[in-house]
This record gives sequence, structure tokens and C-alpha cells, in this order.
Amino acid sequence: MSLLRNYFIPFLLLCCTCSYSYAQEGFMIGVGPTIVINNSLTGGNARMYYGINPKFCFGPEISVFPYQSSADQFEERLFEANLNAHYLFELAHRLECYPLTGVNYTIETERSTIDLEEEEHTAPGINYGLGLHYSFGRVLIFSEFKSVIGELSDEFFTLGTVIMLSKPTNRSNHNN
Repeated sequence: MSLLRNYFIPFLLLCCTCSYSYAQEGFMIGVGPTIVINNSLTGGNARMYYGINPKFCFGPEISVFPYQSSADQFEERLFEANLNAHYLFELAHRLECYPLTGVNYTIETERSTIDLEEEEHTAPGINYGLGLHYSFGRVLIFSEFKSVIGELSDEFFTLGTVIMLSKPTNRSNHNN
């Protein structure tokens, strides 16, 4: 938590000083904390997206959850790799929502805290969800709910920041 307070929040505030709204074309990278809703595992999410036009983007993302207590005398860790696509709907100036869909591969490891014996499960899945983001120029703040359907089904909530790497084009209808 100290890392978040000391580096991420000041970085986020620095990035948010941009004042123009941009189309989401080109490459974007993002990070943020994420939580597994069913058992409250906390981890991190990293993503890289490519916007082929102002409304549609796609790309890979990963979520990593280090070992955490999940039940009496057991710990669980989770790794997720996803390939998702978003279609953006403008709700207001700088505010957009997006349904998401994609494919998933999950690796879930459970170990005993007594003898450290591990059991690993892997499975593919399908993603669906909904997100919101607010634009601060080249920086987007987002919140996202995602559900994975498959043998290792779970639900996730992620809050994070995306930075546009490519020089985007200004939206012609929002010239502030």
C-alpha cells in the first residue's frame, strides 16, 4: 500500500494535468489493482490495447494474484491471461462505457500451509463484462467488472489507469 501511496497516486495526478480529449486510436498500456469478488483475492492487472478506430480496441491483459489465504490452512494464487475487445459508447464528454468480451486462460494453484503441497488447475474460458472510463487527455481512469465462464469461473473488479502511447488525433466535436 505504501508503494501505491508514494508513487502511483502522484504519477496519476501528474498524468491527469492533460486537458484535451483524444480519440482512442493507437497503442495504450494500463495497470491497476484487481480483486476476485468471490473470495477477495487481491492482485494486479496489466494490459496493452490497440485502438483501430475511436470506438473499438482490443488486446492482451494479465492479472496476477500472489499466494493469499483462501480457507483454513490453504493459500491460493491465480494467474489469468486474457485477450479482450471493447466497443466504446460515449455517455458524456470524456466519459465512456464499454461492454467487453474475450477469451481467457486461468492457472489456479492451491497449497497447504502445513506441508506446502500444491495442486494446480488450468482451464480456458470466455470473458464478458462492462467497464467505464473517464478521459484526462492521454490518460484514462477506468473501472471494470469482468466475469469468466469456464471450468475455473470467477468474477473480477479492476480499477486502474490507461495511458495512450501513440499520438492520438483530437476529437473534432470536443475541442476544449
